Amino acid sequence: MNTSLLSAALPSIARATSTAISQERTTMTTNDPSLWLEDIEGQDALAWARAENEKTLGVLQSDPRYRRFYEQALSILQAKDRIAYVSLGRRGLENFWQDENHVRGIWRRTTLESYCSQDPQWETILDVDALAVAENRNWVFQGASCLPPEERLCLIHLSDGGKDAASIREFDHEAKSFVADGLHLPEGKQTVSWVDGDTLLVARDWGEGSLTQAGYPFVVKQLKRAQPLSRARKIFRGEPTDVQTVPLVLRDSEGQVHATGAIRVISSVERDYVVFRPDGPIKLNLPKKAAIVGLASGRLLVELDEEWEPDHVRFGAGSLISYDLAEWKQDPLRAKASLVFQPGPRQALSGLSRTKNLLILTILENVQSKAFVYKYDQGAWSATPIQLPQRTNVSLSSTSDQTDQAMFTVSNYLRPTSIWHFDADTQKLEELKTTPAAFDASNQS
Repeated sequence: MNTSLLSAALPSIARATSTAISQERTTMTTNDPSLWLEDIEGQDALAWARAENEKTLGVLQSDPRYRRFYEQALSILQAKDRIAYVSLGRRGLENFWQDENHVRGIWRRTTLESYCSQDPQWETILDVDALAVAENRNWVFQGASCLPPEERLCLIHLSDGGKDAASIREFDHEAKSFVADGLHLPEGKQTVSWVDGDTLLVARDWGEGSLTQAGYPFVVKQLKRAQPLSRARKIFRGEPTDVQTVPLVLRDSEGQVHATGAIRVISSVERDYVVFRPDGPIKLNLPKKAAIVGLASGRLLVELDEEWEPDHVRFGAGSLISYDLAEWKQDPLRAKASLVFQPGPRQALSGLSRTKNLLILTILENVQSKAFVYKYDQGAWSATPIQLPQRTNVSLSSTSDQTDQAMFTVSNYLRPTSIWHFDADTQKLEELKTTPAAFDASNQS
């Protein structure tokens, strides 16, 4: 299944940057008598939040409209005809599903043919409800990171009660079971990336002095299979004033690793990238408001959230740029960037992902979404539009590392949400699923 470069790290980064925003706000108000409420896991703060929730719930339930609105919301959440959103995995289409019978959720898969039918037949990969009962834990599934290209070995993130700290356990995707004596990282605030089947890069609470002021890890170590945490080798240390530091592993669509490193999350909007080299770590000369978003067509892709002018070439804020991967690997500091996409006055890049050979972008133009296939050939990128319905919101649902296929979610105020499948090889575009109409929109303009 194709995921973005930082898919495993993003939930952690999102939580940590949220904490950073609170930290930045409270740094300026050190005399605030309510500062203790910023301790998001403190028992006093949690007790206060529970008491306030009870008071608020009482007010809401006293409103005569409450029960009707509650039932409507619950009906939507538990609707049998809602779309099961899927990812394009190596072993089929995968989905994480929750309903009244699977409150914690089931990770499951099916075939494209079955998914297109009225009654898809699903194969359960992991039943989190059953696991919670068997282990007597309040497990919340926080995702899986599977090792490319086979995607058989996965690291399952399980949080007891949904808190930031999670346990990480190795799972056999094909056998649909946890690996006996497999990789296991005990509960903690941590981010982990595969390097190979026996090697992980891990940022976690290693003990005293290893967490930032925001309460997240800033020390990255290399951990080998069967190696105790105490013997993991330290390879990078950020700063305790950072929000956090997370591992970086750059892979292509074939699963080959081209670089490893670390990302220093400096603030809610700023990052520093470091690449590990034989002679030591190198800090990349990227602007702080930039993000490495992956590899495609032998190019390293970087999204810019601020204007940047390296080597007298100006790239506007919101641009997507790329480097020749071979040139960049030889000398990351002197490689030349070239433009992939730069937004016009009424445009914004809203989404991107790679397939086996291509790059897929969704672009917002005059508050309308459009999707494009980008192909790199003979030293330049070319863009071809994907003919999805006009005047709709279009977002990327999934792309495949093994093929040049993608799935999109399409909707607008009058059109029920639908799922579309696109095959770049055959140029076939097909609507697979749609939610039932909630009202008659035929006479709406």
